Amino acid sequence: MTAQPTTPISTPPFPPQGATYPQPYGQPVYGAGPDLPPGYPPLPPASKRNTGKVVGIVIAVLVLLGGLGVAALFVFGTRTVQPESVQQEIVRITQTAVGVVPADVRCPDEIRAEAGATFACTATVDGQPVTYDVRQDDDQGHLTINYDRLLKVAEVESVVAQQVGSDVDVDVNVECPPAGRTVVVNAPGTPIACTATNATDPSDSAAITVTVAADGTPSYTFA
Repeated sequence: MTAQPTTPISTPPFPPQGATYPQPYGQPVYGAGPDLPPGYPPLPPASKRNTGKVVGIVIAVLVLLGGLGVAALFVFGTRTVQPESVQQEIVRITQTAVGVVPADVRCPDEIRAEAGATFACTATVDGQPVTYDVRQDDDQGHLTINYDRLLKVAEVESVVAQQVGSDVDVDVNVECPPAGRTVVVNAPGTPIACTATNATDPSDSAAITVTVAADGTPSYTFA
């Protein structure tokens, strides 16, 4: 039987969890690259502005497995942690953080309950492999779960669109393919290929490379 989690323990402090982003505004830009007809101003160089953050980044949580989380049975004289309980917590914390239910969650079959011991679980989140590193804070079911950083694609696109729009003084849309993806597995500084498009002229677009710092601050350069 799968154990149900009991009272979760408060999580450690994280980057700011809220931000508002003003709508882009300004005059249309007339070109998006260096090879422009005479009289068309080129796009200004990209700047790394701290105008917003990608919110909701959570990569470590503390959980408490109560009741059957730590088995009352002894396997060869060793108290064990039920893998089903850990898997259920992984589903819960991931869905809470990014709104996506992980699939194919796997943990070791036999987990010895031992303070300081570690083990790894894996899952697929939005089609991407994610590793969950679990540390036992004690032998009573208190765990710290660290996992690969997940970014909400819509938030990345929104914040970067505000940055680009402010820099080039034009309303732009930013898309970071593949289409339909909700989250992206992304370590700090790992580049994300996106496209910025003039909101009033879809033919005017430019490839950009986006990176998101550890604190959730994105920056971009024209590719």
